[in-house]
This record gives sequence, C-alpha cells and structure tokens, in this order.
Amino acid sequence: MPKFFIPVEDVQGDLLVIREDAHHILHVLRKESGDYLTVCDGHGQDYQCEIVSAAADGVECRILQRKPAETEPLVKLTLFQGLPKAEKMEWLLQKGVEIGICEFVPVAAERSIVKLEDKKAASKLTRWNKIAESAAKQSGRGVLPVVQPVMTVQEAIKTFDKYDLVLVLYEEDRKRSLKTILRDQKVMPQNVALWIGPEGGFEPSEVEQLVSAGAVTAGLGPRILRTETAGMTAAALILYEYDQM
Repeated sequence: MPKFFIPVEDVQGDLLVIREDAHHILHVLRKESGDYLTVCDGHGQDYQCEIVSAAADGVECRILQRKPAETEPLVKLTLFQGLPKAEKMEWLLQKGVEIGICEFVPVAAERSIVKLEDKKAASKLTRWNKIAESAAKQSGRGVLPVVQPVMTVQEAIKTFDKYDLVLVLYEEDRKRSLKTILRDQKVMPQNVALWIGPEGGFEPSEVEQLVSAGAVTAGLGPRILRTETAGMTAAALILYEYDQM
C-alpha cells in the first residue's frame, strides 16, 4: 500500500489531508474515494486511511486506524559524512534512509574535494532533503530523516552531548574493531553518531579533535573501503548488532 508523509498539523481528529502528493495520488496512482492509503506524520505515527474526497489541492482521508510505525529502529543513528562528490552524497542519502539512518550531517572536512559556498549549499540542502523524503516513502519509514546544513568538524563536535556513543571509522585504527566496541557497551545506546571521512579520509589532526571530544575510533577490517561503502556497511552492522535491522 502506498505511503505518504504529511505535517502533523494536517491531522485533525479522525480526518487528515494530503496536500503535497495530491497530484500523484490522483493522476499517477489514480486513486479515488473509497480507496485506502497509509499516511505517516513523520514522527513515528502511521495512519491507515480511506479516501473521502480527492481534488488537486488536497486528498481528504478518514482515519481508520492509528498505530506506531513498525519500521523505526530503537537506535537513532546519525551519520556525520565527510562531504563526498555530489553523486555519492545522493546515493548515500538514498541507501542510508533505506537502512534506517535517522539524521545526516554533511561535514566539510579538510580533505573534502567538494567545497560548497553558502548559496550553493542552500540549494543542495533542499535537494538532499527531497531525496531523503523520497527514499523514506519508498522504504516505508515511520519518520522523515533530516539532512542538516553542512558543518565543520568543530561545529559538529558541539553536538556530541546528544549522543550515547560517537564512533569514528578510521583506517589507521588496527586494534579496535567496530564489533568489539559495540559489544562492549553495557546497555544498547539510544543515540549513536557515526563519523565517516570523505574520499581522502580524515586528517590525523581531525581524528585527534574528535577523540579529545569523546569519540571512539574503530576499524572495519584489513581492507580500505570507499567512503560510500564504509558508511553504509557500518550503519548496517550497528543496527544488526543491536537487532534493529
């Protein structure tokens, strides 16, 4: 059954209105009164609905059932991704949303090839959030993952108090594996920050800053993975280890 996201304020009692996707529902899916849809408020609540009326400016639905979304992991995973080339970032967003990542923070690392100016960064951010929204619809997510504005390493470090565990994948760390670190946690962390470097990896000085702020470095094995491979592999392993896949 198709799934659509709406702002929570568009849920009024036993009715809700789908506005943004009205054209798609009417003219692509060819839905009409009496047909059923799954709607999500983007905050983990799903609604099983019946279409009451459908017009180009909005599809009104009657709520038949409300229930918490069953697709959201208990571990809230944020990916701090060193800015890669444009097509890689878009791929990362699509696949990361499908895997279960809840938030993305592009990081302007020292070795990032891509350098975004303010005006270009704003248009990129809009596009990235649209890609995340589309992937959330396709994969049946219960929340709408958010792509935050680009941050520097120093700016991102200021958010560390939000997380129970901050992991930095670092190819020079040959001693501690990701699996070992995850299994050493006494309780399952609720909020995890995963740091992945850009194509050239992190500068040693950046890793030192992250570790000094409370991050833990980890390795993924003897082979060097591309930035887009490392992030998706680590995200899947974290959620799998805590039985959240």
